[in-house]
Amino acid sequence: MKRLWVALTVVALAVLIFAPVPVRAGQPLLLSTTELVENSYKWDGKTVSFKGEVLQDLMVREDGTWMNLSDGNNTAMGVFVPKDVAMPVIARVEDYRTIGDVVLVTGVFHRVCVQHQGETDIHALNVTVVTPGSPRENPIHLDRVLWLVVLSGLLGLVMWLYYRKPARATKH
Repeated sequence: MKRLWVALTVVALAVLIFAPVPVRAGQPLLLSTTELVENSYKWDGKTVSFKGEVLQDLMVREDGTWMNLSDGNNTAMGVFVPKDVAMPVIARVEDYRTIGDVVLVTGVFHRVCVQHQGETDIHALNVTVVTPGSPRENPIHLDRVLWLVVLSGLLGLVMWLYYRKPARATKH
């Protein structure tokens, strides 16, 4: 009985190890900026997916549109969307008042793009807006305003003490 259990365990493990794993065909891997930069030789010329927030302004050129996307790693990836690729409407871009639209880009990654003076970029084949942007809350912190007033007053006092002219004694 013990040999039967051992044999079944070995067969089950062999099936799990050697069984083909289904792969989603048609959808490239969703990669981060870190993965693309650290393994740029591996991904160069391959079709990848990248998701990120649209930063600052879009740069519309004659041959297409440039946008920078951030996936939250404090870095940005340049994405070039050629004229022949459908560009969705980007309603909001990131700045201090706004959270930008989050887009999913599928395209060809270039470690050193010959077309764009050696830039690292992705040439988009498909761009879709995943999450629309929204206004960013930027409240006024009254405690900070109070500290500003107090410190400004102290600075004014120090400057007055430093630059005041002492009264000169006159002889009569």
